[in-house]
Amino acid sequence: MEKRRFRRGQSILEYTLLLGAIIAVIVAVLLSDGGIRDRIRGVYDRTGQALQDTTTDLTGGIFRQ
Repeated sequence: MEKRRFRRGQSILEYTLLLGAIIAVIVAVLLSDGGIRDRIRGVYDRTGQALQDTTTDLTGGIFRQ
């Protein structure tokens, strides 16, 4: 009975260590230069510029006669 509890506890510890390693890799990727963070920022900036251009076109061109 005692060995079974040890294995169960050891399993939880292994999952915890694995989860910690996965989180560390994700944080390293997000914080690295030229990584996903910069790509997401670039997409966000281009989307904002496209929305601003569309709003300017709609308010200044199409609806004014």
